[in-house]
Formats: sequence, C-alpha cells, structure tokens
Amino acid sequence: MQEFRGMLYKSMEDPHLDFAELENIVRLLLELEPETDPVWHYLNIQNSRIHGLFEKCTQDHELRMEVLQNKIREKVLSDSKWRQLQQDSNKSLEVDSAICDSPRADQLSTNFMAEEADSLRATYTRRLTSVLIQHVPAFWRLALSVFSGKFAKTASGNVVSDSDMNAKPSANKNDDKGGDVKYTNHTLDEVASMVRDTISAFDTKVQSTFRDFEECNILCPYMSDTIKEIAKACQTLEGKDSSPTAVKLLRTLHFQMTKLYVLRLCSWMRATTKEISKDDTWVILSTLERNKSPYAISCMPLEFRDIIISAMDRIDTMILNLMSETAKSYDISQPLQEINESVRLAFLNSFLDFAGYLERFGGELTENRPNNENNYVQNGYINGTRETSANTDGDLHKKLLVVLSNIGYCKAELSEELYTTYRHIWSPVRNNDERSSDMRDLMTSFSALEEKVLDQYTFAKV
Repeated sequence: MQEFRGMLYKSMEDPHLDFAELENIVRLLLELEPETDPVWHYLNIQNSRIHGLFEKCTQDHELRMEVLQNKIREKVLSDSKWRQLQQDSNKSLEVDSAICDSPRADQLSTNFMAEEADSLRATYTRRLTSVLIQHVPAFWRLALSVFSGKFAKTASGNVVSDSDMNAKPSANKNDDKGGDVKYTNHTLDEVASMVRDTISAFDTKVQSTFRDFEECNILCPYMSDTIKEIAKACQTLEGKDSSPTAVKLLRTLHFQMTKLYVLRLCSWMRATTKEISKDDTWVILSTLERNKSPYAISCMPLEFRDIIISAMDRIDTMILNLMSETAKSYDISQPLQEINESVRLAFLNSFLDFAGYLERFGGELTENRPNNENNYVQNGYINGTRETSANTDGDLHKKLLVVLSNIGYCKAELSEELYTTYRHIWSPVRNNDERSSDMRDLMTSFSALEEKVLDQYTFAKV
C-alpha cells in the first residue's frame, strides 16, 4: 500500500499530467488517506517547478556569460600579443600608424563584446518571461478550479475550461452539500501568496539583469524589447484573471523598468552631447546638407540634433506605451508626471549644455589668438611675416563666424523645431505660460551667448 501511495505522489511530478489524471490520483489518495492534502501537495510541486525553471534559466545564462567572458579575455590577450608584434616590427621602420589606430580598434572590439553580452541578457529575460507566461496562469487557474468547486467536476480526459477555471470561489472551502468534496484545507489567499513570491523572484532577476545592460547599446533594441516582454506578461496574467496583487507587482515592474530606461536615455542624451562637443571640424556644410538653412553651420549642431531625436523618439514611444497599457487598470498620472518633468529638464539642459560647449569654443579661439607684436620680431630676428599673421587671424575670424552661425541656428531654428516636436510629452502638466517660459529661457541663453561671441569676434578683428 505504501508503495502504491508513493507511486501516486511520484506521478504528480509529471509535468505533462493532465487534469483528468490529477483528479483520479487525488481521489485515490484521499480514499487511502482521508486526512492528507494531495491537492496542496500538487500545488506546492507546481510552485517549486516554476521556481526551478527560473533557476535553470539563471544557470544557463551564467554559463553563457562565463563563456563570453573567457572569449573576451582570450581576445584581449590575442590583441595584446598582436600589438606587441606590430610595435616590434615597426621600430626599425619608425612606423606607428597601426599603433595610432589601436585605440579605435580596441573601442570597436569592446562595443562588439558589450553588444554580445547585452544580447545574452535580453535572451535571459525573454526566457524568464516565457516561463512566467506559460506556467503561472495555468497554476492560478488550477487553484481557482479547486477553490470554486469545479476541480472534481471536469469531464474525464478534458482540460478545465476558461469559464470554469475563472469562476470566482464563493468561499475558501467547498460546500459539502450535493456530494461536493473538500479537496484542500488551505485557502486561495495562500495560493495568491505563492504567486506573489513567484512574481517577486521574477522581479528580482529581471531588474538585476536590466540594470546590467550596457550604456553604449542604449539605442539598440535590447532594453526596449525587454520592457515589451514585461508588458506582454502583464497582459497575459490580466487576461487569465491571475491574482490581482501579482498583476499589480508586474505592472509596478513594468513602470519601474520604463522609468529607468527613460532616465538612462536622458543621461545618454547629455553625455553624448558632451562627447560630440569635444572637437569641431570647422567645415561649413553645404546648403543641401544643412536642409537649406540660411545659417552657415558646421556638422556639430546637426549631430546634436540627431542625438536629441534619437533619445526623444524612444522616450516618446516608451511613455505612450506605458500610458496605453497601464491606464486601463491603474492611475499612474502622478508618477508619470515626475517622469515627464525629468524628460523636460533633460531636454532643456541638453540645449544649455550645448550652448556652454559653443561658448567654450569661442573662448578657446580668442585665448589662443597669437600676439602680433611678438610674432614679428623675437630676439632681433624676424619670426614670421605679416602675411602669415593675416592668414592666422583670418582663420580665427572664420572659426568665430562658424561658432556664431551654430549659435544662431540653435536659437532661431533648432530649439523651436525640437521643442515643438516633443513638448506634448510634458505639456499635459504645464500651462501655456510655463511652455512659453521654457522657450524664453532658451532664447535668452542663446542670445546672451551670441552677444558674447560677437564681442569676441569684434575684438579679434581689431
């Protein structure tokens, strides 16, 4: 008898066990041992199985990351040996072009490896979400069928229907009248607690992985795809009438990840603006290249424009998705207002940062202006000619004119264009006076900078 009982409990561990077989096993176990709780035993098995699948995903991911790390170490070692060979072979010829190119090659290699790592992270979160979507709704529906009294009434060989599964239990235990059987001494709240723990474990793993995504890949789809996966999980659990608290936990995770991604895009926008502003080519773009703008600008303002658009388009999409997917069930107006305000400030500060970099260019040009009096005669010998000095001054004047054109373009065209395009992100929480104030502040900053650089140009012409 004990052997038969053990066989029945063992059969509950079969992941392909259907409901009809489960019912028969439960009935047999209750006949053998009326005081036992085989249904609760089965629910615990299924709960442990879901957590086990999570851990399997984690182990596989860690193994893949370890393989990638070994691959990176091998490549670093190989590149180091190759660079040493190049240096040794070039010493006699005094050639160092390969050495000069090595930092760029190293950066490309680093970015490639970072993208591979992020690809593995995205795959990991996708597998975790797949486990959640595949197993948690079925687990909850089984619990509902047990506590609603539908569990023992399913037809042999058929799975429980959605209508039966989603029927609301009127009490924590079945009414014994009419031949109904009480299949467990536990409550649905206890099952809901299991589901909450499962969602919490999922939350921890996904959030930790999401924070590890590399900054250099922020424009790649890895982060946004992960957020889409979480949104899909939210929709699935809502559709299967899962535990309300579990769905709320998932919605919170979805919001937090969207917020984190948006804030990282804001940081990237300002950091990349700083990066492109380290140097300017001083080459004036053609009329066609600058979209027929009357301002004779260099490429830097257009690079700045591309950065803003790349970040803000993604931010706009993320916020719209968040609103459409969450607004039906939850009021997120207050936390969303905080995100919108952060985006507005990052947008405006990016322009102010860029204005500061243009101001720096103007200052550096005038500071580096050669002293003409010392240029002609030094220690009694001629040190250059008036023609050379004139060429140097002419070059300085042209560069200052480029800076002035860049400032004018940002003031008259770019700031208005981009603010008008993206102000709908934060406009619901700001009145018309506040919107006007934003543009007025930008115009004031660029006008003051324009006057300052114009004074520097006038001084340089003297």
